[in-house]
Amino acid sequence: MASALVTNAAVGLFSIVFLVAAAEIVVKKMEGVAKHYGISEVVIAVTIISIGTSLPEITLHLVGSIKILMSSGVFFESLGSSLPMFFVEPFSQVASSLVEQGVISEQASSGALDVYRQQSGTVVGASIGSDVVQETLVIGLVIISSALLAGKHSFKFSRKFLIRNYAPMVGTSFITLFLALNWEGLIEFFLGGPLRVSGILTRLDGFILVGSFVAYMYYIYTTRGEKLAEQGDVSASERPVVDLLIGLGAMGVVIVSADFFLSVVEVFVRETGLSGSMIGVATVGVVSAFPEMITAISGLRHGSEGVSLGTLVGSNITNPLLAIGSGAALSTYTVPRPLVLWDLPMEIFLAGLPVAYMYVRSDIGDLVSKPFYRLGLNSTAQKLESAENRKLSIAGAVALILLYFFYIYVRFNYFQYDFVGGA
Repeated sequence: MASALVTNAAVGLFSIVFLVAAAEIVVKKMEGVAKHYGISEVVIAVTIISIGTSLPEITLHLVGSIKILMSSGVFFESLGSSLPMFFVEPFSQVASSLVEQGVISEQASSGALDVYRQQSGTVVGASIGSDVVQETLVIGLVIISSALLAGKHSFKFSRKFLIRNYAPMVGTSFITLFLALNWEGLIEFFLGGPLRVSGILTRLDGFILVGSFVAYMYYIYTTRGEKLAEQGDVSASERPVVDLLIGLGAMGVVIVSADFFLSVVEVFVRETGLSGSMIGVATVGVVSAFPEMITAISGLRHGSEGVSLGTLVGSNITNPLLAIGSGAALSTYTVPRPLVLWDLPMEIFLAGLPVAYMYVRSDIGDLVSKPFYRLGLNSTAQKLESAENRKLSIAGAVALILLYFFYIYVRFNYFQYDFVGGA
C-alpha cells in the first residue's frame, strides 16, 4: 500500500511538473508564431500572455469537467432535459432528477456524484490555492527580490496600477464567492434549519464568470494601448509552421499531464482520505504558480517590477473568471465547505489587505511612531513617521509570506474535509 502511494505520488509530481513546463512552451511558441504573422502585440498581451500564465489551471478545469461529464453517461442524458434545468441546476440535481424519471439508475447517479464532488474540489481548490500563493508568497518574494537586485527597501505602486489591476483582482474573488455561496442553504439556516454551506456553480454562473473575463480583456485592450507590448519578450518565429506544431504538441502534453494528475488525485482521495480540495490547494496551487513566479523574477532582472507584478495580478484575475468559469460552464461545480468558509474569504482578505495597508501606511506610521518618541528612540520613530502611502516594504513582504503559512496551517488543521455527511 505504502509503495503504491509513493509511486502514485511520484507520477503526480512529474505530471504536474510536465503540465507547467509544457504550458510554458505552448505560450512561447504561440507568441512567436503570432508575432511572425504580424499580430498586434497588444492583442498578444491580452490573449496569449494573459491566458498562458494560467494555462495549467485552465487545462485542469477543462479535463476535470470532461471527467465529470463522462461519468456514468449522466451528461448525455441531461442534454435531453429542459434547457432551464441544464443551464441553471447543478450536476447533482440533474442526476437526482434523472433517477426520479427512471432515466439512469441510483448506482450510476451515485458513481457520477462521487466523481463530481472529487473533481470539483480538486480543480476549484487548485485555482484558489494558486491565487493565494501568488497574492502572498510570490508577491512577497518579488518585493524582496526587487530589494536585493535593485537595492530598494520598498516598492511603490502607482495609483493607476492599484485601480486598474489590484481592484479588479479583489473584485473577481468577490464575484466567485458570491456565485458559489449556497444562498438557499443560508436562508434555511437563518430560519432555524441546519447550516449547509457547500456552494454550487451552475453553467449560468460559469457563463457569467467567462463573460466578466471577456469584458475585462476588452477594457484592458481599449484603455492600455501599446504599453502592454512590454509584457511579451519573445521574438518573432523564424519557423512558424514548425513552432506551431511544437506548440500544439506541447498542448497535448499539457492535456495528458492534467489527466494523469487528476487520476492520481482520485487514488489519493480514495486511499488516504485526503480531500480533493486540500490536494488542489496544497500541491497544484503551489506548483502552478511557478510560471508567474518565473515571469516575475525575469521582469525584475530587466528592471520591470511593474510588469512582474502585473503578470501576477493578471493571472489572479484570469484564474477565477476564465479557469473556474469555463469549467463551471461545461459541467457545473459543487464547491466544498472549506473553499467557501476559508479559502475564498482568505483569498479576498489577502488580496485586499495589502491595498488597504498601502493607502493608510502613512497614518499607521504616524500613529506607531509616537510610542518610540516617548521611549527616546527618535531615529526609529522618524523612519516610521516618514512612511509613504502606496509603498510595500520588505517588512510588508515578509508579513505576506508569513500570512501564507498561517493560511496553510489553518487549512490543514481545521478544514480537512470537503463534504460532511454526504453533502
